[in-house]
Amino acid sequence: MMTTASRGGVAAQGRDRAVNGPLNGPLLDVRGVTLQYKTRDHLVTATYRVDFEVFRGDRFVLLGPSGCGKSTLLKAIGGYLTPVEGEIRLKGETVTKPGPDRMMVFQEFDQLLPWKTVAENVMFPLVASGRLAGAAARDKARDAIAMVNLASFADSLPHTLSGGMKQRVAIARAMAMEPDILLMDEPFAALDALTRRKMQDELLQLWDATGFTVVFVTHSIPEAIKVGSRVLLLSPHPGQVKAELNSLPRDAAAADAPGLLKLEQKIHALLFSDAVEAEEVAHVV
Repeated sequence: MMTTASRGGVAAQGRDRAVNGPLNGPLLDVRGVTLQYKTRDHLVTATYRVDFEVFRGDRFVLLGPSGCGKSTLLKAIGGYLTPVEGEIRLKGETVTKPGPDRMMVFQEFDQLLPWKTVAENVMFPLVASGRLAGAAARDKARDAIAMVNLASFADSLPHTLSGGMKQRVAIARAMAMEPDILLMDEPFAALDALTRRKMQDELLQLWDATGFTVVFVTHSIPEAIKVGSRVLLLSPHPGQVKAELNSLPRDAAAADAPGLLKLEQKIHALLFSDAVEAEEVAHVV
């Protein structure tokens, strides 16, 4: 499991955010964002005029079915795609390119450099960005690796690790950079059910320790409720905002089974009511 450290500083900010509301305005402000990309034959509109705000310490989940543009939206926040309409602002500045203030963790296990050890993989962005070098980078990397409980694997190569361990390394690599926002694109989707649940728990333990801000993409309703403090629901293609909901408090999510079921049913109804109506109409006709 990921170890917990001091619970002050940013972690306290995150908890205050949940109790007292936004602190000093949004960290991330997405306003009227329409995203398009080209395929070989078509121009695809992935999202249409999407609005939301993310505050420091938020565990903000983008939830929707396949094709709703949630991963495309995450890439735009990362600076890899420019909106055709609207804007994305981080700390008041328009996002125009990638930067070390936003680190991404992907679904794929092959996001690590296979010829580098675990420690070297975690060190790589620190050195490449010029943030740290030499012993300072090694110490920072090993601290991050210890935080995800992989200290004994620091000198191992990726091919010797399980899928869950590789994802821990990817998270450690991102956290070592101390980004303003951690961007996670279905990071546990390729894991088996038991490992996925364990990784969700460990991510929350890491949040307890550091209070980092995360934007997390998933198409799983239970995962969205468990991982997120707030959940943005996106409609099918093109992605538009259907609703924004608060998740259950952490303790309540585990203890309040009726409340959990009620929230799952509410989210399901909001996401798929239009599709159900369309099917019923088609059946009647």
